[in-house]
Amino acid sequence: MYERILVVCTGNVCRSPLAEALLRLQLQADGRAEATQVQSAGTRALVGKPADETVLYVARQQPRLLQELERHRAQQINPTLLWWADLILVMETAHIRQLAHVDPQAPGKARMLGHWLGTAIADPYLKHESVYQETHSLVEQAVASWRESIHG
Repeated sequence: MYERILVVCTGNVCRSPLAEALLRLQLQADGRAEATQVQSAGTRALVGKPADETVLYVARQQPRLLQELERHRAQQINPTLLWWADLILVMETAHIRQLAHVDPQAPGKARMLGHWLGTAIADPYLKHESVYQETHSLVEQAVASWRESIHG
């Protein structure tokens, strides 16, 4: 079982905050929120920014998810965060390479969020709302696919 999960994307305003929020809700539903901490960060984070407005709009039908997302503020990956995590979930293979520039040990803890689905999760930032909806659905599926691996 993993105790500290870091979810990484590029800007930390779309994909990783969504995955972080979904993971937290999944852990709460499974009664494991106390045992596992989740954070997110970006490789080129828009530091201090909230979750993207379209991410919030797409999540509006899920009040608990929306509430989690509204608390989010973007942060940059750094050596301390990478050391803290025992599992790093990334959206694209490029993110794994970028982690290595910050901490050469980090790629050994990194896995693709879409691993069990056999896909990377493309960045919807500044694209049409339908792309955000597709990304939301894919991230939901990917988070659900990690359930057993996270719980051990």
